[in-house]
Parts: sequence; C-alpha cells; structure tokens
Amino acid sequence: MLYHALVTDFLRGSPIIIDWFFVASGFLITTLLMDERKATETNDLRRFYQRRALRLFPAMYLMIFVSTLMIIFAINFVPAAQERLHTWWIEPLAAATYCYYIVAAFMPATLDGVLGHTWSLTVEEQFYFIWPLIFFAAMRLRRRSSDLKLIIGSVIFIVVVMSTRVIFQSEIVILGPDGVTFSDENDPTWQGIVYRLASARPDMIVYGCLLAFFIRSIPRPITAQWRRWIAIGGALGWIGFLGFIALGDRAPGFELFGGPMYQVCLLLLAPLILDLYLRQESLISRGLAHRHLQWLGQRSYGIYLWHIPVLYPFLALMDGVFGLKRLVLGLIGATLGVLAGIASYRFIEQPFLRIKDTRYKRPQDPQSTSSTPT
Repeated sequence: MLYHALVTDFLRGSPIIIDWFFVASGFLITTLLMDERKATETNDLRRFYQRRALRLFPAMYLMIFVSTLMIIFAINFVPAAQERLHTWWIEPLAAATYCYYIVAAFMPATLDGVLGHTWSLTVEEQFYFIWPLIFFAAMRLRRRSSDLKLIIGSVIFIVVVMSTRVIFQSEIVILGPDGVTFSDENDPTWQGIVYRLASARPDMIVYGCLLAFFIRSIPRPITAQWRRWIAIGGALGWIGFLGFIALGDRAPGFELFGGPMYQVCLLLLAPLILDLYLRQESLISRGLAHRHLQWLGQRSYGIYLWHIPVLYPFLALMDGVFGLKRLVLGLIGATLGVLAGIASYRFIEQPFLRIKDTRYKRPQDPQSTSSTPT
C-alpha cells in the first residue's frame, strides 16, 4: 500500500508479497480439500463454492460499484479522463466478471487502473473455481496415478509459465522513469498477450498446491533431521523474500516479472511457507500468530479491495507534487484506505461471514493438519 501511495520507492519489489499469498492460497485450499476428503471420503463442492462466494463477493461487488461511480464522475467532470469516454465500462465489467488480467493481456490500453488491483483476485477466483473440480475428479479415480498425474501436470505448467516470463521479458517490457510499459500496448502481439498472461503468476497458486501434496509425504512425527532441513529452507525463503522486496527492479536479474532471480525467489516461497506451517513453535511463526497481526489479517481482504479506489483521488493530487506535501498526501490516502478496509470488514464482510460459518460449516477432521481458517 505504501508503494502504491508513492510514499516510498524502496518497496519496488513488494509485488512478491502477492506471490506469497498465491502460494499460500494454493497450499491452504488444497490442504482443506484433502482434510475434507479424509474426514468424509468426499468433497462437497457446492458448500465449497457457497463459502467462497460469501467470503469474497459482497465486499468485492460493493467496491466495484463505488469505483464505477468514481469512473463515471471522472469522465464527466475531469477533462483528462474524458478520453476514456467510449471504453470506461470495460474496466468495471472485467473486474465484475473476474476477467481483469485476461482483458489486460489482450487490450492493455483500454484499462485506466482504478480497478487494476482486481487482477490478482481474478487469478485467485479462477483457481477457486477450477482447482476443486480437478481435485474432485482426480480423487474420484482413487488411483495413485491420479496424484502423480496432478503433480507432473502442475510441474510442467509451472516450468512453462516461468520460462515464458523470462523469454519474453526483454521483447515486451519497457522500463522507463514512469515504471513498466509494454512495447505492444496499442497493438497487442501474441508474444505480449502470452507474456501478460504469464505475468499474472497463476503458476504460483499451482506451486502452492504442489506444496500441499509434498507436506503429506513428510513422515510423522517429524524427525530432528527433517526439522533441520525445514529450518534451513525457511531461512533461504526469508532471504529470497525480503531480498527481492529490497532489490526488485534495482539489480540485474531481479526485474519484475521475468528476471531470472525473481523466478528463484518465487521458488523459495515454498520452503518459507513450509517452515511457517510445520515449525509453529519458531519465533517467526509465533510472532506472525500474534493477535494484533491476526486482527490485521482478518481485515486484509477489505484493505486490499479499497486501498486503490481510496488512493486514486490522492494520486491525482500528487501529480507534479514533491517533497513533504507529496509524502503527507500519500500517507493520508494510505491511512484512509486502511480505515475503509476496516469498515468493510465490520459492516459488509462480517454479516456474511457469520452466515458462512453457521449455515455452511466445513466438516472437521480431528486429526486434520490444517489449522488456518479461510
């Protein structure tokens, strides 16, 4: 949020935080599906989709509605925005149908960005829809080869998507003083379309799914030798994660999104999550489980939804402004974005969460390895 608010240029590598959430989402959802199958010998897909809808849709669609009103106001009263008069409807439609990153790949010049942050929600929601169907179909076969085929297919997908980012980066991306632009923005090429689709990092969610399968293969109880390897992997993961936040787009090979070292840092996210999940007694795991951070985590979805629409007017005011005034405007916008997210959780999300957790409760497996609510 501070990076989006233009408060600091230090966090240019912060997009890797979204990759962390992608890997964690793939891991947690796959773990929940595995736990449910272990407890009931099946998966209730209808209940799964009902729970996802109650968690995601209410706040999302209210935010899109408010943002659409902002867009309409801008094209009617802000001269610089009137060039979008004939295409303004594409952005809210792309967000509302969870197709934003697809539209951005094929028609990048038609999007203004007030709903640009919904690209990641598009990736997640498509995963929530498709992956349980694949998992359910594979588990229905009740064959060891089903797991193997899922794993092999996932590995191939990850390798192809990562390679695409690296190969097409130099051909498509232009790094300038105003950030990243595309050489084919006004006349999309097939290379540009494929690159932009790959830059949405759907491979990271699949990577999290693979991690869930891998964790099930670790012998229980976890031996001291396994714990040492997990701790070493976790340390490397944190080095890659924090290192990229500091060096992203600053050092050779660390370019967003096709830099080779960026891909290495992405691969190190799995051992990081593995360490947090299996060594919950570690200092970092205990720190992340602190009640204040849990409180913030519960509201993070709303904060993510609202921070860009709230920031947008401030970004317009900050255009051409530098120094202390720019910093103050950015901090005010970021603070209001956080407050909007907190209000979203209290007044919009919580009522639907109560319905989700009472009417559509998940079956609990007493021996489940999953301890994270979603």
